[in-house]
Formats: sequence, structure tokens, C-alpha cells
Amino acid sequence: MTERRQVRLGAMEATSLPAAYARARDARRRRPVVGDPAAAALAEALDLGEGPGRTEALCTVLRGAVLDHWVREFASAHPGGTVVELGPGLDSRAGRLGADGPGHWVDVELPEIAELRRELLPGGPAHLVSGSALDEDWLELARDLPGPYLLVSDHVLTLLPEQGVQRIVFTAARMLPGATLITDVLSRAAAGRLAGGPLRGLDVDWTCEDPRELEPWGLRLRDAHGAGAPPAAVATRLSRTARALTAALRAAPALNGHRLARYEILPA
Repeated sequence: MTERRQVRLGAMEATSLPAAYARARDARRRRPVVGDPAAAALAEALDLGEGPGRTEALCTVLRGAVLDHWVREFASAHPGGTVVELGPGLDSRAGRLGADGPGHWVDVELPEIAELRRELLPGGPAHLVSGSALDEDWLELARDLPGPYLLVSDHVLTLLPEQGVQRIVFTAARMLPGATLITDVLSRAAAGRLAGGPLRGLDVDWTCEDPRELEPWGLRLRDAHGAGAPPAAVATRLSRTARALTAALRAAPALNGHRLARYEILPA
């Protein structure tokens, strides 16, 4: 058996490893929640470290399934539109969705992970921006691609300074009119739970008890789901075991405090 390669990453970049581990484990199941063969191949090539616990792994793949579902919905309604994924880590969502994805895709990732993506996830989106989500390079690139636009963040915006996230929203309202934003929102309890596990060593600068709290930023909430209550289209595809575990998540307040929210970004 080939020895797995070890990688040294900063604290922010390292958050991609437990998520990749969870997707790889999910891919080996008879009925995967997400079904990501590229994640299984990554796990053979890289030492992904200690994997997340069972609960956190389920939350990770459920979030992935919800994001996949919302991207498919967007692509079905706007096949020529553009998706921008902020900090996809080692997730191959663009390749995984294939023909179910949109006409145009941009991934924005920190340089160390961007280099790993180029090496280990060939055939990804045509546009890979190496840099921070706080930079405006990706906004300028996306503006030159056809709209409408869908911005996707799985964990990334929750780890940025609140003023930085507001600046992204305000700039997108001006440069990407009519865009939709999908992002995590963390309650104080959820942020505390993650700080003791997957986000150890990182600070959560802002929290949100109710996704509607972000509407004064120029956002209109369209939909929100906790880990234990995915959309029906996602829930019906789960195995009996996954459905039982998902139902158990609804009883944990800290887990319910970690939501995926879908917003319309109102024009500036």
C-alpha cells in the first residue's frame, strides 16, 4: 500500500482535512449521503489526520448534500449562470455535480489548498482563484462571467471578521446584481462546540442566533435549515440509519444552532 502523504497546513487551511475525511468515509458507504468518489481517492493519497466524530461527520456530509441540492436548483433555473464557491477546501463539488452544475464555476481558495486542488483534483472548474475571500479579485472575475450568480460558503464566512463579511456582501450587491448567497450561520452555542473540535485554534468573530439577524446587511432570507432538518429533497434520499441519526441531531440545541441559510443579496 502506498504511504499517504502528509501535508503541513495553517489553522484555517487545516479545517479542510476533517471535512475531506468525512466525505471519504461517506463515499465508501453503500448508500452515501453525498457520494464523492474524489474524496475517497484523496484519502488514499493524503494523510487527512484524525477524522471527526460520528456526529460531526454526519453534519459535514449533510451540509454538503444541502449545498449540492441548492446548487442543482440554481443550475436548473439558470443553466448559463455562475457559481462562486468561497473556500471549497478539498471538496470537488463542481466535478461531482457535472452536468447538474451551472454553466460557469469559480472556486476561491487559499494558496496552499489551491495548489493541492490543482494537483489532486484535476478536471475541476476552469476558474480557480488563489487568494482570500476578502480579496476582490474573484468578484472582478465573476463580474465578467454571465449572471445570475450564486455565492456558496461552507464555514468560510463564519471564520472571517464580521466587517469583512459585510464588505463582501456590500461589494457583491454592487458588482453582482441579483446574486444569491448561501452560508453557514452559527449561534453562540454552535460556535462554542466547534471551537472545541473542528475549528480548534480559530476564532469565530461573529455569531447569529437567528438567520434573519443578517437582513440589515442588505440580505433577504429565503430559506434556512439546521443539521437535523434538511430539505425534504435531501432527507428522502437518506438511508434509514442516516435518517435516524439526523432526527437525533434535532434534539441538540448546539447542533441546531449551526444552520445553512440561503439569502438574496439586495441591489446596492
